[in-house]
Amino acid sequence: MRMQRLNPGSPFPAELRLAMVVTKAPSEPWPLVRDTLEAMLAQEPVHDTWLADEDPSEEVLHWCAAHGVQVSTRRDHPDYHNTTWPRRRRCKEGNLAFFYDHYGYGQYDVVVQLDADHRPEPGYLRAMAHPFADPQVGYVAAPSICDRNGASSWVARGRLYAEAGLHGLQQLGHNSGFAPLCIGSHYAVRTSALAEIGGLGPELAEDHSTTLLLNSAGWRGVFAIDARCHGLGPETFEDAMVQEFQWSRSLTTILLTLTPRVSAGLPSHQRWQFLYSQLFYPLRGSLSVVGVVLPAVAMATAQPWVRVDYPLFLVLWVLHSLLTLMPLYWLKHLGLLNPPTSPLVSWEQMLFELTRGPWVLAGVLTACVDRLWRGSHDFRVTSKQQQRRPLKLTFITPHLVLACIGALTALLLGHSAGEAKGYVLLVLISAFCSVAAALLALGLDHRLKRLPWLQLGHHYGIVLGASALVLLTAVVRHEEVRAPLQITEALLTTQLWRP
Repeated sequence: MRMQRLNPGSPFPAELRLAMVVTKAPSEPWPLVRDTLEAMLAQEPVHDTWLADEDPSEEVLHWCAAHGVQVSTRRDHPDYHNTTWPRRRRCKEGNLAFFYDHYGYGQYDVVVQLDADHRPEPGYLRAMAHPFADPQVGYVAAPSICDRNGASSWVARGRLYAEAGLHGLQQLGHNSGFAPLCIGSHYAVRTSALAEIGGLGPELAEDHSTTLLLNSAGWRGVFAIDARCHGLGPETFEDAMVQEFQWSRSLTTILLTLTPRVSAGLPSHQRWQFLYSQLFYPLRGSLSVVGVVLPAVAMATAQPWVRVDYPLFLVLWVLHSLLTLMPLYWLKHLGLLNPPTSPLVSWEQMLFELTRGPWVLAGVLTACVDRLWRGSHDFRVTSKQQQRRPLKLTFITPHLVLACIGALTALLLGHSAGEAKGYVLLVLISAFCSVAAALLALGLDHRLKRLPWLQLGHHYGIVLGASALVLLTAVVRHEEVRAPLQITEALLTTQLWRP
């Protein structure tokens, strides 16, 4: 197996000049950042603690001076508020670029950078600094565990569970000759390596572009699974979908712009690894369209993609699911998920995966349009505090549109589908799932914010209208819907694939 972790008995690089820096945007509340700074100050070994604040208030400056925290700010420095990369405005990259240019490169060997909401556990800094004993190590990645608001936010739990494998076994596997991926919420860099590549990488996903640039320059990375920080996940469904949109757009932009320029410096196996990472969002987003297009093509041509009786299809689907979950259960038993308590199956994860697809696809398409037209956008920092405003209808519209398209496809093409009439049931199941996802997202957001029913009456009316269309289609096409459910003698002799 490729999973490797640092030997805790290896020598610690005590001679390193260390710093920890936390970034703060104007929208991030000071009590949250102060909590992170207090945890940073308690870390060992000896280090300097910095706050990179976009616009520090007198209260912030006074507290930092009283507690030995140094402050870096690009306020009143217009050359660090550019509209394009590098040193871009309204981005963490520009904020940290000022810190590195004025303090980081000259004063420190290693800098650990954290987001405002990520509170490190005791022993965190030692775990992050230890791998730099190897002079070839240019950066250290660590697990991103956004569980501080998991009790109140279903979407935070959904993403946490969905990414449990990435922040454990997958990143550990990258330690063996591949490239552990920096996660922007917190990671560490060797300042000489960062200076060699010209500073932090471009794009909102500066963590990914920085990882790519460091590896293309020949530096190694290490994933420190024991370096634990606990941060905030998305507070609301709206925040989560904005993040999915922005991350997918940013990763796709890197794929289209930066990767072709620097991939020649990567070993072939790392080239494939980065290509896979950057294609994840386009592939994930395309599933939202493929799930509608393929059944529609089958019904329009009356030619099924596969010949299989529906009960047998269900049996094969269950077997496939079990074979997928069995190795994950074993890996969870070994403690290789992060956090280790993450369930293998949960309604939060299923709903999160069901709802993110259209927004991922929108981000990918926006990146492609920006590339063609040389467009650019400012980025939004998602709120770290709950806001009691109704969920915008925009955030459930894509799921309702997909449901209506599926229902209309079954309604218009189901009668003439011929041998492909079994796809009517599959399309309606997909449409029902889309409507259910929209209704659950709306209802859970409503419950979280405790808003009056009258404020969301219009939203519920539109969702119920889409639901009525799906149910009406099921009634009109009841013969086609029932056909796959009829167990026949062909169940045991069915031909799975067309000759």
